[in-house]
Amino acid sequence: MTILPYFNPPAYLTDFTKENADKWSKDHISEWMTQSASTPEVTQFYNATTHSTEGEINKKVITWTAFPNTVKHNTPGKERWKVADSTRNNQDEYCEWSVLRNEKGEIKKVVFTCEGPEYWDALATYQPDTLLQLYKDSNPDYASQIKKEDLYSSGRYDRRNKWNNSTTTGSIMHLIQPANTLEAEIQLGADATVLRVDSSGTPIHDYDRLIRCSQYGGIYRNSDPTIGGNVNDLAWQGPLLTLADPVGLYLEGFDGSQFVAPDDEDVQKFWKFTRGTPEDPSLSRPAHWVRAVFEVPESYGYNVSDIKDTNGNKINWGSQLADAIQIKLIGQAAEIGKHLGQKRRCKGALAAMAVATAEVAGMSAAAEMGEDDTHANLEGTRAHGLDIEAQGYVCY
Repeated sequence: MTILPYFNPPAYLTDFTKENADKWSKDHISEWMTQSASTPEVTQFYNATTHSTEGEINKKVITWTAFPNTVKHNTPGKERWKVADSTRNNQDEYCEWSVLRNEKGEIKKVVFTCEGPEYWDALATYQPDTLLQLYKDSNPDYASQIKKEDLYSSGRYDRRNKWNNSTTTGSIMHLIQPANTLEAEIQLGADATVLRVDSSGTPIHDYDRLIRCSQYGGIYRNSDPTIGGNVNDLAWQGPLLTLADPVGLYLEGFDGSQFVAPDDEDVQKFWKFTRGTPEDPSLSRPAHWVRAVFEVPESYGYNVSDIKDTNGNKINWGSQLADAIQIKLIGQAAEIGKHLGQKRRCKGALAAMAVATAEVAGMSAAAEMGEDDTHANLEGTRAHGLDIEAQGYVCY
């Protein structure tokens, strides 16, 4: 029998004291896991610290592109880069960034993060001095200016404080886009385990149809349909499913081959992971990175804006780099073939309203569609436009 003794902090970070790391596991991740597994439809999702399993644990890495596909869908062409950089609210793929420019407006560096805000809420509550030091260490251009009072509002931690709310300062600490939370990641993973069929009883496997049917996220995002579809593919094999420890979103990598430096230097050299943990073969652990910086050292004599993509476009926006970044999460399956859930029809308009209400009132509900869950009604892709009136998010 296998049971996880506790959930580690994201990326195996060591910011917490032992006591506070235990609180993070019990009062945050474990609580969200149990809550997400408790809805009537969800029978294949489990909390690995409270539910023991037998046999082999299988893990699956799920990746997607960091550039916000919602922006790409609504703003085609080069204008999309400007729009994606205009506000952190547009950066909805569990990856956000801020750009530091010189006096000429050229990019000196771009800083990326994929850390969920809840971790920082906990740090602010349990270890405020640690919080302040991490802000200083992670944002060296402003270290001497950052004060503890900057990070709080009316005695509570302010996620959108002055050092973590901009795309134009190069200072950034964690995710702030409303849909980019760890709790939402867990809830999405749970909801995606539900097996869906249309009105004829045919299983729904297409990722775009599936997210519309189950209503577990933003239909135009890269992340939500990809996460949900991959989890649902596993669910049809009949396992128990959960998110692998440590639960979090991670930077999988950056593809420097998509860019060309003026001196033909390997652009990959300018990408540096700055927070997280490297691969550890002795423990069979992959790398878990949550922060990175793209910057050209002064010794090269040029800056980020002098680098071009393979189409000849200079890097004028941080979002151009996001096109080459992959984000990941890791799911895990146990006891494959022993837990095939009930096949259910699609959620309808009443269910969508109930989910939206849940964000405010802490409620949850589900409903079945009538004849509107046919194949024809569910046709469409994010690339070509979906046949749906409400094209926003389902937040949790």
